[in-house]
Amino acid sequence: MRAILSLLLIAGAAQAAELRVNRGILPGGLIDDRRLLSELNQHAKQLREEEGTVKASELLKQLDRKQCALTLQQPDKDKLTSAQIAERNRKGVLVVSGLYKCQRCPLWHSGAASGFMLTEDGVFCTSYHVIDNKDNDSLVIMTGDGRVAPVVEVLAANKATDLAILRAKGKGFTPLPVDTSAQAAPLGGKVRVFSHPDRHFYVLSEGIISRKYLDSARREGPRRMIAITADFAKGSSGAPVFNEYGAVVASVNNTQSTYYSVKNGVKDNLQMVFKNTVSMEHLRELIKAE
Repeated sequence: MRAILSLLLIAGAAQAAELRVNRGILPGGLIDDRRLLSELNQHAKQLREEEGTVKASELLKQLDRKQCALTLQQPDKDKLTSAQIAERNRKGVLVVSGLYKCQRCPLWHSGAASGFMLTEDGVFCTSYHVIDNKDNDSLVIMTGDGRVAPVVEVLAANKATDLAILRAKGKGFTPLPVDTSAQAAPLGGKVRVFSHPDRHFYVLSEGIISRKYLDSARREGPRRMIAITADFAKGSSGAPVFNEYGAVVASVNNTQSTYYSVKNGVKDNLQMVFKNTVSMEHLRELIKAE
């Protein structure tokens, strides 16, 4: 009897230690953006005070790590609808949030970028530039079902390709399938993006692969890119781009606006916005060959 009681106490303590956003994520997938960010900020501040929390300054020092050992989740063999992709993968789509103080008030604030889970034990991927921010005090992630956990380690990163693999504390996460082959992202293929544009959390958009190109005009070095027509915006950096089989084939990176004319530094007549993502071929470069 005493042994059973001890196990129950241990289980209860583990459950109590797991932080969750509750009011911001409602039944039926309804999102209250303001409450979600408020709860996330509250949990991030609580985790900051806990023993063993890793400071963002320590994570910055680990960004020079080049590769890590990792086994990726394999994709499905059947094509999926947008609704099926959303239902199956939402738990593994992450909010990546930095806790910071601004210059205008003494309060703590929480940022909101995107990412996706790679393994059951907390390994995830996001953009390098999301982590490379000296203003952050600490970093946390939130899963699609509201679980909040601190980021504890950088496993591998590459500034040139703008990808980083990190680990969050905990187990029992939902890994997303990833396909790092070039054939997984054909020109004209249908894609979906699940991201958090401008703090509008868990926005699903749909489009096609409109272009595949080599981004070589960069000081950091060339990288293989995939332009898509699915919508995203600031806050979407690091978000997963899914192909028709529900596999992540790219990571959201940047947008480029094309104007008809520029006079005296003033851009006029917006014509087109290119939505650029980083091919998962570059994620493979961060993983040690078996």
